[in-house]
Amino acid sequence: MHMFDPAHPGELIRETIQGLQEETGKKLTVEQVAIGLGTTRKTLSAIINGKQSVSTEMALRLSTAFNTTPEFWLHTQENYDLALARKTVDVKHVKIFWQPKVA
Repeated sequence: MHMFDPAHPGELIRETIQGLQEETGKKLTVEQVAIGLGTTRKTLSAIINGKQSVSTEMALRLSTAFNTTPEFWLHTQENYDLALARKTVDVKHVKIFWQPKVA
């Protein structure tokens, strides 16, 4: 049983942008961040709004831009996707083909 729903990576990007704005006192738009990442405002907006997943290429860009690792962004996406699948995929009728032997 899982106690919480992991955040979509877009939520973390949004929070990071807001934190940078508070820290620097400068307005930072989605378009400015998109340009800095080498992508479009539309693509970044879709990720921020949870409508698009973080790709491996975007994970590399985000890791450079926000001084993290690509693995951080990919694991965040994977955790979000898995939590979503657990809510929607019914595995009750899946046949079990292997069980570990009990010692």
